[in-house]
Amino acid sequence: MYARDDEGIELNAEFSVVADGEHLNLVLESAGGRAAGPRPRNDQYVPALTLLLGRLRDRRAVLVSGLVASARTARLSEEARSIVPSPIQLAAEHDINEVRLQITRAQGRVGLPDGAAKEGNNRKRIELHLDVPGYGPDDAARLAADLAVPAKPASIAELPQADELLRDLTGETILTVAGRQNRVLKIENGFVLVATDRSPEGQPVAVADVQHGLDLLAERGSVHVSVNELGHRSAFVGAVLATLPHADVSSSPAVVTLQSSAVEPDPGDIHFGELDALAQVKVRTEQARLRRLLADGRDSAACALCGDEYPVRFLVAAHVKKRAACTDAERRNLRDVAMLACSFGCDILYESGWVTVDGTGHIRTVEVDGLPAGSLKTRIEHLSSRRCEAHGPESEPYFAWHRTTTFRGRLGSRP
Repeated sequence: MYARDDEGIELNAEFSVVADGEHLNLVLESAGGRAAGPRPRNDQYVPALTLLLGRLRDRRAVLVSGLVASARTARLSEEARSIVPSPIQLAAEHDINEVRLQITRAQGRVGLPDGAAKEGNNRKRIELHLDVPGYGPDDAARLAADLAVPAKPASIAELPQADELLRDLTGETILTVAGRQNRVLKIENGFVLVATDRSPEGQPVAVADVQHGLDLLAERGSVHVSVNELGHRSAFVGAVLATLPHADVSSSPAVVTLQSSAVEPDPGDIHFGELDALAQVKVRTEQARLRRLLADGRDSAACALCGDEYPVRFLVAAHVKKRAACTDAERRNLRDVAMLACSFGCDILYESGWVTVDGTGHIRTVEVDGLPAGSLKTRIEHLSSRRCEAHGPESEPYFAWHRTTTFRGRLGSRP
């Protein structure tokens, strides 16, 4: 693992945290020698060690002991390899650089014969034995993840409340860190109903569990996706956290991290300056805000295709031109490139090309003569020849793209 400094820049110095009996060991790999990349191996050893010690101090850690753990010194006794002769209360140290100097100077003498005139390498592989409040032997991965990022990323935008975030995700399928699908069905009586492959009818998850994860993320800037940290529905909670703007997800260990660039957004920029947040797949972070924009802030609005009015949560901000095919400028032309389509059939019919909008703004559909009688055929017949309220001179180029690339029928097939 590699740590990021307070500016979010990754330092070239590999470290890990491993369990050792009742303690945790911070292992920092040696610097120098050949490396696969263009720069020397772990050449930011010193700033990384200083940074890690500072973050351990913030957690009121005790540096119990430390030793050189290189292959060349393995034959020596622990006493001969020691670089921390007595425990150090890091919280009491005003200048953490002095602690770093003690460690690097001490290791330079390890392995040298008595009376050697010069000190040797002071960038060796080391193990620092720790006692960190709130972290036990089972929390090695969590401590490593917490040390890798600033304790509190600078200027993190205020996170939404759990119920608000879950309402925005209602009807959406999100992925866990392991890549499993979770579909948010509804929120009711303090619980969110979540469908999975094993439980397609849905299982309840307490909204309070999601709120707990949001609170931890806001407080620390990173959360380990585990039962110990997030409870028994940690996989789902982690998947929800991963949909936040500026959230990064790592799978080994499973950690959700808010990047320090997550600054308070310009109120006029519904994208927060960034259209996608990286999880295992791209997540459309602008969906809820785009719905509110197209609905002009109202609680309900009409579907642009069928004309029926629904609460906003049952409407989808459907891209007239497939989002992946849009340029960045087209994606930001929000009023023209998107329309509100209801989740009761119109959205999927348009997205899958069963209906389109012609150059005059009227809805055209696939042939229905071969379809069996039923709700699908009735729905398509109801849409045929209706006026699409989202069509206009500015949006016509996007509808034209849909007609020529997505529509499954022939425009002359139905008037």
